[in-house]
Amino acid sequence: MSATSATLEKTPDHVPAELVWDNSFDAFTAEGDDPFLAISRLHEGPGIIWATDASYGRPGWVLTRYDLISEAFVDHEHFSGEREGMPASMLGVNLRLNPIEIDPPAHHGHRRNLNPVFTPKAVNAMGDMVRETCLELIAKFEDKGECDFIEDFAVPFPTYIFLDLMDMPRDKADDFLQWEEDLMRSPEPARRAAAARSIFQYLEEHKKREMEHPTNELNRAITTAQFHDRPLTHIEMMGMYYVLYVGGLDTVYSTLGWIMRHLATHPDLQQRLRDNPDEIPAAVEEFARAFSVVITHRQVREDFTFHGVEMKAGEEVNLPISLADRDPAVFDNPHEVDIDRKPRHINFGTGVHTCLGIHLAKRELRIVVEEFLKRFRNIRIKPGETYRYHTGRTFGIDYLPLVWDEA
Repeated sequence: MSATSATLEKTPDHVPAELVWDNSFDAFTAEGDDPFLAISRLHEGPGIIWATDASYGRPGWVLTRYDLISEAFVDHEHFSGEREGMPASMLGVNLRLNPIEIDPPAHHGHRRNLNPVFTPKAVNAMGDMVRETCLELIAKFEDKGECDFIEDFAVPFPTYIFLDLMDMPRDKADDFLQWEEDLMRSPEPARRAAAARSIFQYLEEHKKREMEHPTNELNRAITTAQFHDRPLTHIEMMGMYYVLYVGGLDTVYSTLGWIMRHLATHPDLQQRLRDNPDEIPAAVEEFARAFSVVITHRQVREDFTFHGVEMKAGEEVNLPISLADRDPAVFDNPHEVDIDRKPRHINFGTGVHTCLGIHLAKRELRIVVEEFLKRFRNIRIKPGETYRYHTGRTFGIDYLPLVWDEA
């Protein structure tokens, strides 16, 4: 790896030339028909590289190994989550996604307000609602024999779940879907910023109503939340509402797309899970490992040396979870989906920053796999068609045309 003269200005003097990776991260991961295979080529190089064009086109460090990424997740002394994230930069307000962009020890005081709402027991109580939403969407295309899995199911499914959890009207679904599309996937900065503002304004109005008359336990947990001995501020509450919005939509939709693409191209696995539905939870764990869609970020808190590499305060650190979960030093045949594999993945993070909604996300994925395999036989990609995907902050599928036989 070497730097060209055009990229020297993006490379600090303390970065060794052999660690400079002079590529567009988005273009590199979009080469070929599988971004997980594309990004895994970084396993052939150093465990730590300096990318001149990493996330959002910004330069920064990229960690490429399971052990290094796992360590960065839990080393809060040197790696901080308290950086200006996407919503804050677009909104022009000091909004931190609460609690994921708050470091320990303050992290604990904020997260404990939401923990009771997302325990396994609490998520079990949501199961009927999740399944009903799944079946409601399936009913719209079940008799047609085909669908665009992304547009017809994967995108609206987590949106409906979010609206129901927040006790928001379903007639806002179209607005939320458009805002999500613009925020997560528009190439135009102005459209992304406008979507961020629209989401913030609607959540702000919702929060005001819930402050006066909380309608359910989740809203009550936010609007009556305490940090130590004081109520949360307005912006801290907005950080909670915003994190539940962005955290529950893009990752679930993206993961569902890759799961269904894999099932559609592996009929033997389809049949195994139909015949043995008790194996679906294990399959979901393996899908989560194989299709870790998120690239998360940290910021170097202070000058220090990390595994022999000098890092400076303020530098960005990219943690592509798929590079951890497909690390050949940790997983045998990492690019194969093996539902008999013992779970060791960190798809949902690790340590105190383990995803708050981990149990709900797994429940959603499991229910979708159960219901699709129960209702449809020989699910496959429509002949003559192919799928389209994007890379960036998440790896997601944009178009997945499916056909099937009646079960």
